Amino acid sequence: MSHTTFISFFIWCLALTVQAQSGYSLIPEPVHLEVNQGSFNLQEAYIKTNEQENKSIAFFRGKIREITGLDLSDHPSENRKLPIEFILSDDISTNPESYHLEITPKKITIESPSVSGQFWAVQTLRQLMLFNSNDKFEIPCVRITDEPKYSWRSNMLDVCRHFFPVDTIKRHLDMLSLYKINTFHWHLTEDQGWRIEIKKYPLLTQIGAWRKKPDGSLHGGFYTQEEIRDIVRYAADRNIEVIPEIELPGHCRAALAAYPHLGCTKEKMEVPDYYGVFQDVYCAGQEETYGFLENVLTEVINLFPGKYIHIGGDEVPKARWSECPACQRRIRTNGLSDEHGLQSYFISRIHRFLKSKGKVMIGWDEILEGGMDQDAIIEVWRGQEKASEALAKGNKIIQTLYFDSKPATLTMEKTWHYDPSEVHDHENILGAECPLWTEWVNSQNLDYMMYPRLQAFAEVLWSRGESYAAFRKRLQAHYEWMEANGILYGAEDKNLLQCGISFDPVRKNWNIQADFGMPDMEMRYFYEGRQEDQAAFKSRISLTKPGKIHLKPFRKGREAGSTLIYHIEEHLAIGIQPEYKNAPHAPYNKPGSYGLTDGIRGSMDFRDGNWLAWQGEDLDVMLDFGKETTFSSISLRCMQQTQSWILLPSEVGYLFSTDGKDWQALAVVGHNKEDRNYDHIFHDFEYTSSGLPVKARYIRVVAKNYGLLPEWHLGNGGKAWIFADEVIIK
Repeated sequence: MSHTTFISFFIWCLALTVQAQSGYSLIPEPVHLEVNQGSFNLQEAYIKTNEQENKSIAFFRGKIREITGLDLSDHPSENRKLPIEFILSDDISTNPESYHLEITPKKITIESPSVSGQFWAVQTLRQLMLFNSNDKFEIPCVRITDEPKYSWRSNMLDVCRHFFPVDTIKRHLDMLSLYKINTFHWHLTEDQGWRIEIKKYPLLTQIGAWRKKPDGSLHGGFYTQEEIRDIVRYAADRNIEVIPEIELPGHCRAALAAYPHLGCTKEKMEVPDYYGVFQDVYCAGQEETYGFLENVLTEVINLFPGKYIHIGGDEVPKARWSECPACQRRIRTNGLSDEHGLQSYFISRIHRFLKSKGKVMIGWDEILEGGMDQDAIIEVWRGQEKASEALAKGNKIIQTLYFDSKPATLTMEKTWHYDPSEVHDHENILGAECPLWTEWVNSQNLDYMMYPRLQAFAEVLWSRGESYAAFRKRLQAHYEWMEANGILYGAEDKNLLQCGISFDPVRKNWNIQADFGMPDMEMRYFYEGRQEDQAAFKSRISLTKPGKIHLKPFRKGREAGSTLIYHIEEHLAIGIQPEYKNAPHAPYNKPGSYGLTDGIRGSMDFRDGNWLAWQGEDLDVMLDFGKETTFSSISLRCMQQTQSWILLPSEVGYLFSTDGKDWQALAVVGHNKEDRNYDHIFHDFEYTSSGLPVKARYIRVVAKNYGLLPEWHLGNGGKAWIFADEVIIK
């Protein structure tokens, strides 16, 4: 064969290989795949191996039984003459997760340097059966040589903001394993809940695992140590290592609710039912704190046999430490520079303890502050600058792609094009993780947030794949399978639900607009106390009467998200157009110009579109009723979320006038709420006439801004916000 002819033949073969790959719905796409003629008949098969039964063989037997009902024998017989051979061999690759899978009409060969590689070959074989065969007993003949680009392929699930039962965790692990994700980072402790049983400290789960909802109900739960052992075994059987995260020294309000003496103030507190960064952290000055954490970690280590423990280490406010005599004494005694040095001291002590137990510590990139040993692994979440810093110091890193980003922002296509090594091509980049924080995620919408972005992420970390278009084509068979198995995946580039309420001043009604990410969705709604009158709509509904309206999205007859509640309150000022001395700041200015007089109350989420806000300025608004109007009460509802720079006005003044020029003071209303109270607070600045009702055409409301944030606040010197939702006049 001439040189030119050989090149042409090679290109032709390569073209056939690419064409063959695009014809199979394998995710992640194998590094090399060739198609052979024919198929292998499982009804005539037996398992052949010189090795002891291992997890890859056991898993394979179970899945064959699940898919086909066949129990594969270890020995040939008259009807079972076709071998499925499992071989452990170092000849394949130096990558322990690599494998060679060859399927012919007469034999299946699975060869790998390790049991882990064999397991991934089994998952590829399983995908060939699930997505690429019309007959459950026939497996198409292929030849695959495959290995991952990154050794660290991880998902993190936060079970603290929302608790997920054991069955949900196991189903989640099944999906991770199917797509060759080999690490499950389990976020088990947080401000909003402590989810792991610790025998030595029972109050952590008796108190710290539960929080009170605004309606008085409890949300929470925890995993017993036996349940954790079971989940760890379940994951290991699916080739996944489980890495627990025990947050310290911050994000620990649930622990402090159980054991207040571990904090600096020693004050009793509740497990919060809202989100943010809290000032209360573990006291770094007292020895008892370190003893407590070492005892906790000792029990954790006994439950998780893997080599890694994640300690968090992120978002640690220093205000409590700066005022704590014990913490200040620790700083002086150990010659530390300041509270930042104290944090480094704290993390380093825990690091030494974990090393003494043979564990490798992982922490978020804040643990670099003040210095960290090279054997600690840094999980980077604050951008490539922090990745560069960690790599320059010699630490191994894990990159992150946050899946709590809405699908319209982090689309499936953006996920597929993500590259952990785009900025740094470095051997210390272990791989990447897709964390799913669950402030706004629960059992109803978990699937929508995970899939199909997980499939794209898995392909990124394994092989990158041929092209995005080819990936989308391969994904279609997976959609069909997920629907058949009750996994209600989300849209590729749209949010599952965008819902808002607006006031129509002409028709004096309220319009609710729901935009769905999937075509087969609907919204069901009812007024509070009238659930029997539940009705459905597809995109828009107009309401003519006030009240509390409950709305819940549905897809395929199943709840597809949390209940939304819109509270419309009847009062005299609805539809009166306000005149603002200082315009509210975008984006917190409600749709239209009737924000304070549309009857619509805001929720605990200041971003919900139903709040108006002023930063560093007073709220000063005038209402013209057009004629003399009689009223007996007036109130302005404001919000306080101190950690978000939102503080109550120092006072609210109410004035009235007959001509809009000469004003008479009606009342000045203050409050007794602490500015250092980090709970979410609603406060009604209410005036009620003690005598005859007031008659006026014009009413003016002036709310005095708190001013500059004080020295103790994380944003000290910044301008405080006023958030208000409605002026209520009755």
